Amino acid sequence: MKPNLYFCIFAVCLGLGLGQPAIAQGTAVTSKLVAQRVEMGEGKAVVKPAGEGKPGEIIEYSGTYRNGGTVAVDKLLATIPVPVGTSFIAGSSNPAPAQASTDGTRFAPMPLIRTVRQSDGSERKEPVPLSDYRAVRWEVGTLSPDSMAVVSLRVRIDAPLTAATAAKP
Repeated sequence: MKPNLYFCIFAVCLGLGLGQPAIAQGTAVTSKLVAQRVEMGEGKAVVKPAGEGKPGEIIEYSGTYRNGGTVAVDKLLATIPVPVGTSFIAGSSNPAPAQASTDGTRFAPMPLIRTVRQSDGSERKEPVPLSDYRAVRWEVGTLSPDSMAVVSLRVRIDAPLTAATAAKP
């Protein structure tokens, strides 16, 4: 497996387990992440195990949240990080709608919009590049006992990671 895909899988595994609402309500909710490479076969997207990754390839991250407890979990938020060195693919969040973040903390509906100050002092709104997205979050809501919720997103591997890109927030 190439180093950049190792990092992508590792980064998402770290982030998937950090869903604060699930932790705040005890250990009844568990999460599992699966990373698969997306390939086109006979005009259809086919997912296969992600063994190696290289620039241009598409990876699908799927998170399964399961309530193994005896009481419902309310206000569950499912979050999957978007690793550095990848770009979120617009429209790939499932289910829709979802929210996105450039810092993993503040979330807003997609597409993300930012305000840019112009040289004349005026401000202009513009879309945030998909390569700047760092996490996608779904408001799952209530997760009943012995039930699960599955969320997924796709990213494109941009370039091999270097020390400079790995340090990018």
